[in-house]
Amino acid sequence: MNHGAGPRITIGLACALLLVSFRAPAQTADPSPATATPDPPATNPTVTEASSATNASSGGELQQVVVTGYLLPRIGEGPQPVTTLDRNYIEKTGSQTIADVLQNLPSALANFNPANTAGFSFSPGGASIGLKGLPPNDTLILVDGLRFPQSPFPQVTTGATISYVDINAIPLAAVDRVEILNDGGSATYGTDAVAGVVNLILKDEYNGADVFNYFGISQRGDNETYHGSFVGGLTQKFSDTSKLSVIAAFDYYSAGPIMNSDRANTNPNFSLLSPKYPPHPVSPSTTGEFVDSSGNFYQVLPGTRGPFVTTSDFAINQAPIPGFSEPYLQIIPRETRLGGLVKMAYDVTDWLKLYDSLIIQRNEELSSFSPNQGIYPPPFNPGVVVPAYNPYNPFGVPLLINGLALNEFGPLRTDTTITTLRNVAGATIQLPHGWFIDANVLYGESDGTETVNNMFTFNGMQAALNGTLPGHVGQFFNPFVDESITGANREFYGDKQLVTNIWEDNRTDIFQVHATAGGTLIELPAGALTVAGGFEYRSEDFIVNEDPNSKSGNLTAIQYAVGNLTNGRRYIWSIFGEADIPIFGNQWSWPGMRDLDVVLSERQDYYSDFGSAAKPKIAVRYKPLNDFTIRATYSEGFVAPSLPELFGSPLPGEAAVIDPKFPQLGVLTVLDSTRGNAALKPENAYTYYVGAVWSPGSTDPEHSWWGWANGFSAYFNWFQIDQHNVIGTLFPQNIVDLGTTAPPGNFVVRGPNGIIDEVVGTYLNLGNERNDGIEFGFNYASKECNWGKLELEFDASYIYNVSLRTVQGLNSNGTFFYRVFDETGTAEVGPDLKFTGSFFYSKTVFGTDTFRTGLTLHYVGSELDFNNSANNTNPTATLDAPNYVHLIGSWTTLDCQISYKFGPPTEITPDSETGL
Repeated sequence: MNHGAGPRITIGLACALLLVSFRAPAQTADPSPATATPDPPATNPTVTEASSATNASSGGELQQVVVTGYLLPRIGEGPQPVTTLDRNYIEKTGSQTIADVLQNLPSALANFNPANTAGFSFSPGGASIGLKGLPPNDTLILVDGLRFPQSPFPQVTTGATISYVDINAIPLAAVDRVEILNDGGSATYGTDAVAGVVNLILKDEYNGADVFNYFGISQRGDNETYHGSFVGGLTQKFSDTSKLSVIAAFDYYSAGPIMNSDRANTNPNFSLLSPKYPPHPVSPSTTGEFVDSSGNFYQVLPGTRGPFVTTSDFAINQAPIPGFSEPYLQIIPRETRLGGLVKMAYDVTDWLKLYDSLIIQRNEELSSFSPNQGIYPPPFNPGVVVPAYNPYNPFGVPLLINGLALNEFGPLRTDTTITTLRNVAGATIQLPHGWFIDANVLYGESDGTETVNNMFTFNGMQAALNGTLPGHVGQFFNPFVDESITGANREFYGDKQLVTNIWEDNRTDIFQVHATAGGTLIELPAGALTVAGGFEYRSEDFIVNEDPNSKSGNLTAIQYAVGNLTNGRRYIWSIFGEADIPIFGNQWSWPGMRDLDVVLSERQDYYSDFGSAAKPKIAVRYKPLNDFTIRATYSEGFVAPSLPELFGSPLPGEAAVIDPKFPQLGVLTVLDSTRGNAALKPENAYTYYVGAVWSPGSTDPEHSWWGWANGFSAYFNWFQIDQHNVIGTLFPQNIVDLGTTAPPGNFVVRGPNGIIDEVVGTYLNLGNERNDGIEFGFNYASKECNWGKLELEFDASYIYNVSLRTVQGLNSNGTFFYRVFDETGTAEVGPDLKFTGSFFYSKTVFGTDTFRTGLTLHYVGSELDFNNSANNTNPTATLDAPNYVHLIGSWTTLDCQISYKFGPPTEITPDSETGL
């Protein structure tokens, strides 16, 4: 660590796989000798023991950093299994977003990002991080140890509405490092911290400036990516006990799209790649499908241009003719992100510090989707009918449109903008004997608007088919052509009575008051017994608004909720405490018992919607030898139901059911909607964790027999997470069969003829889940020799068991029938094996510059897809051949980097005689 260094200017340039950067990193502000942090021992390749703080023993010490998982600052390692991804690790990944950094971690499985949700999406532009094969709402995301507003567009699945923190809303330029708590953290942080805690630590006390530019492009000439950032800061000392530090970061990211048609493996006609895979037809079809009152089925033949057609241009009462054209579909949409950080800290005196931190980010996603939404059959609308008198109707009877993609009007395009901000203002008071008080106020919100064009109104479409659309009276809409090759309805282009934009405007916000106090209670021979505690008040909101056509259901294909919209709020009061108890160590230490300490934590939360939750945790660290550490923890956690799950408006869909009152009608297609359930209880979790770290020779390499191995570290972790009351939904057929005995909020709606029109369900606490896995790896960093320095890293995660017990139907007596599914290695949770490895060589040249080059390997194992009956994943799946296994293949990438970093400029000392 350099002292007294002047400002630095850094300029970086990266291009494609060849990364050439000219960098002289800006110097962090000089800490006083009493607060300098010792270099922490490594725990695994991507990880260093999070030990970046000191325990003050007297007043006048404000340089405190609280490691993730603790309420009190620490020196060195502790019982909590905390790992750190530092700037060196982040730069070696070559990643340009924090989402890429985190989602490439071996423990991060089954997450989503814009590449997974291109086109029609519940979560446009968003990216999640979930650990250990659990969903994103089981992993808590913090920024500087405090919460961040959730995405305004939750991820909707068949069984849950998952609220999550969009990590794309956090600019990479603002992040100094990432700390990860590898086991449960609800005893310290409350809800969501079941699989772990990801804490993004922002940059602090910068002196100088750092400018970085990156440009990359795919070998096919698309997905052009530019990333530019600027970080600058200044620290001004007013006296030995007073100073002001200011840091600002600016981050801009832009990436172009990749079209579905530009990659052979994304062509929906999969049989072109292998006869084992059937084609995937688009829906609705670009050649219209119709039915008459007698049940006859008509479909326009591909290639029909019109305008007038005859009965010979139709396939009548034949199997539907699939189409495979998706000309507008994107694999990756266009992304633009602009954001930054402003952070200030003012040490007023040697015992009082004031601070403020503001993050603001604006993300925009432009995407297209094909085929167009067009016209869907009932129950998505009252029924769009081509009248008998429509001059293009060759059959002379009314025809109900069963599906038609109106591609002649262009693709369905979405434009989504999300603006996220969070501000934290607080103060730290340092008291004698290492005691402190920290209090802050946090406000954050995320506002998102998704606009979708080329949606068709029901009233306008029916009027156009009838020839009565205002401004087009006497002109008739022609639905009897192949919409993929002709434009038979040009006269209706741009008519807002027919073709309209719909929008959804969502907002989440969070307000929090947080206070913590603690310090040393008593000095023991084994070390200081410390205690800490605090309280927290938090409120959260989720509010939805949308356009009038969506709200009233006046669309030929409903996209958003109809009727009353979501407006949910909750309040949470919390108290929490922690005690760090040293049993052996320091003066009580001998071979076989170098260290033994325990951390006890507990948190009590009081929710305005479902009641209270009290969660304890015990963490133990045992060091039989100085260079060998064993950690074991037991923790209880919970995931509070999301506000959409509690208060959400029903999202429409369709379902196939058999009505027990009219079984002779066979399978019926009915409207299916899932509403919020204010009676939901939280998902409860019980986490067991055991880990070991061996760093031979790290304590005393000069005298240890293992001194020759100094620089090597290996780790092995085992975990088991049992989760109960997992939230899900009943199958529509279950609700139909249960009838009046269905749980409250689950019922059927029958029409005037007594036949089912709609099945209404709610979210319920239905199942249990268990995840078992191991994490292991090693690293080696050689000393800086005259020939250079080597760095070798390897990290892996192996999930060997994921079992889910959930409702699958009814027993003969009407009770729920449960089935246990083996979801190990399935698309539901991600691959069972994932690892990364890297090898880097660096050398100091010309005294101050650094040359570095290296390779990074990423491996993602294979997984079973959703249509698989293997491992009892989906017993009702229809396979292409008996016992044929649907397998998503493994994925391997190899990245190469070359960089050259210029060192600091030579400082010129004025001549004592000339003064020059």
